[in-house]
Amino acid sequence: MPRRPFLALAALVAVALLLVGTVAAQVDRSEQQRLEAELAAGQRTLEARRAEIGAITRELGATEATLRARIDERDRVSRQLRELELQRDDLQAGITTLRGEVADTEARVAALEADLEAVKVRVQGLLLNLHRQRAAGYGTNLARTESFHDLAVRSHFVGLMAAQDVAIVTELDALIGELDAARTRLAGQIVELEGRREELAANARELDDAGVRLESLIAELRATEAGQRAQQRSLLEAQEALASQLDALDRALAQEVARLEAEERRLRQQAQSFVDDRARQAELEAQADATRARIDNLTAPVPSPAAGYVSPLDASVLLSRFGEGNNSFVSLRANAEGAAVRSVRAGVVFTVAPIGANDGYLVAIRHDATTTTVYTNLRPPVVVTGDAVEAGTVLGYLGGGTLIPPDVLRFYVRRTDAAGNAVFVDPGPVLGL
Repeated sequence: MPRRPFLALAALVAVALLLVGTVAAQVDRSEQQRLEAELAAGQRTLEARRAEIGAITRELGATEATLRARIDERDRVSRQLRELELQRDDLQAGITTLRGEVADTEARVAALEADLEAVKVRVQGLLLNLHRQRAAGYGTNLARTESFHDLAVRSHFVGLMAAQDVAIVTELDALIGELDAARTRLAGQIVELEGRREELAANARELDDAGVRLESLIAELRATEAGQRAQQRSLLEAQEALASQLDALDRALAQEVARLEAEERRLRQQAQSFVDDRARQAELEAQADATRARIDNLTAPVPSPAAGYVSPLDASVLLSRFGEGNNSFVSLRANAEGAAVRSVRAGVVFTVAPIGANDGYLVAIRHDATTTTVYTNLRPPVVVTGDAVEAGTVLGYLGGGTLIPPDVLRFYVRRTDAAGNAVFVDPGPVLGL
């Protein structure tokens, strides 16, 4: 009998613990289910996209090769256009720099000419003084010089002058030499500037030609249903390529982390063998700690702020949602071309890379072990791989792609499950759409 209350109490405790464990498991499971649902939806979009790529290829039939060639030609002209735009930007930057150098050289020439005039006055005073003295047999000789240069080269007589007089003539000669060099440099800069201007004019003509050619190719493709479908397939294939690129980066990151972890183990094991050499042991431990810091930077991005996500654009309009046309992104239109693109949350820059002339640059930000955001249609970004960013940090500016309007951002969210499987998911919840 005495054991029954104890057994009853034990049973109640067990039930309570079971209930607590069940509640905790339910809480944890709900979060896991949310992630699984996102991944499942993303996987369905991925499968639908791949199915559509196959369907388009079958629809095009005999025209498939011809249309793919036209798409390739479009992309080639697109790359040419982007290269010409970069060349134009470099030429404009070079012209601006050269203009500054010309202005600096012109100012230097003017200053040297002013200094030369001042020294001439002093030399004229010297010659007048020598003329008056006509003494010691050398004054008359010097007084008969017909030019300042003639005076400077008469080393025998200059050697007889007072040190102060020699300094004046030496300064004159140096100024003349520097002025001649500055004038020569200025002439060369002006010639180079004119050459750059001619290059810029030629570049502008090539840009116009390439732009017309690209518009013609796009119009030709849009003119037929088959051409439109070929362009849609090209867009879907570009997203497949982007996903593959990010998967490859994931694998490279995992390999780098594994390499660093092996290096850390080696350093710590090696440090243990130097128990009698405290200095060497401390050096190896410091190297191991530095390696661990690199691992932590790669695997533990900056925590997100309590406020959560911010908009990637200061002001925007939704153009298309996730899944429309089997696309994995949302399209947002900014209030201006070339608008700043911001990180939606704190994290670490996972990669910065060009993804082709059509789509410009991408920036991918790892926010935690499961979430990465991707921003495309950027010009060369202002961040680099490995940078820690806060919510709202400017990553770059719109306008990097030739086929996407310069005020449109394509924004992706990528989720990774515990097994390491990653897929693009709907960015709507992140953006509050």
